[in-house]
Amino acid sequence: MDNMKRCPKCGQMVRQEALKCRYCGYWFNTADDTTPPNNHAEEEARRREEEVRRQQEEQRRQQEEQRRQQEEQRRRQEEARWQQEETHPSYQSERLITVMGVIKEGIGIGLKNFLSVFLACILYILTIWVPYINVGTTIGLNTLPLKLSKDTNAIISPTFIFDGHYRKYMGEFFNLIGLMSISILPALLFVFVPAIIISYGWSQALFLLLDKELSPSEAMMQSTKITYGYKSTLFWIDMVCSLVFFIIAGILMWLIGLVINNMIVTMIIMAILISVFIVIKLACGAVIYRELSKRIG
Repeated sequence: MDNMKRCPKCGQMVRQEALKCRYCGYWFNTADDTTPPNNHAEEEARRREEEVRRQQEEQRRQQEEQRRQQEEQRRRQEEARWQQEETHPSYQSERLITVMGVIKEGIGIGLKNFLSVFLACILYILTIWVPYINVGTTIGLNTLPLKLSKDTNAIISPTFIFDGHYRKYMGEFFNLIGLMSISILPALLFVFVPAIIISYGWSQALFLLLDKELSPSEAMMQSTKITYGYKSTLFWIDMVCSLVFFIIAGILMWLIGLVINNMIVTMIIMAILISVFIVIKLACGAVIYRELSKRIG
């Protein structure tokens, strides 16, 4: 064993004349000029490489943490904005919709599109018995205000209800109606008032579902947000329209009874009046959605 020596690093026995440990690569000190780089330099290089890797990893971790904090900050800012909107609506000084403003514009849009909407309703009645097609036409007719809101100066085509685009949302449509019905029906037990408030809050959900391609639950949530502060306005729009309709209908029936006194003529005139009322109400819905949807941004 005199010709063997122990490696100070790994403890293995190597030959006395060995310059480098064959087990761990440790270089033994030599007296000549051929001495390879000392072990301390190698250790220092490895240490520096490890330190660089550690710093890079720490930098990546800090960047990830910074990104997460930015996302959290954006989420909190969004929540704060909606909370501020709920407590102090930013549209108090300049309302997006007013009762008379909506009714005035709705009358103009409704009368302009009266014939198209009337024909669309006739086509719907004639094709309601056709399976699968009737689902698309039902969705199209229910989202008529959305169609009118896209270009209030244009006249729509009565055949728009047959657009295959509406059938694409068949599942979402039934899911939305189901979710709304499940929630509103129990609210009816509390003397109708909660159900009325919830109904106005979700009144824009179907339009948002098709227009913004949201999920049913997201459409209901966004509808509640954009109608916040405007539910009473929506209620009074319905009340004023209904009141005007009943006043005009009562006066016409009284005049017809005095002048003509013919039941058939009375029924025809009332049918026309009701049709005009429905079209104007749908046009008012188009104005409401066009303005309130701006709150989504």
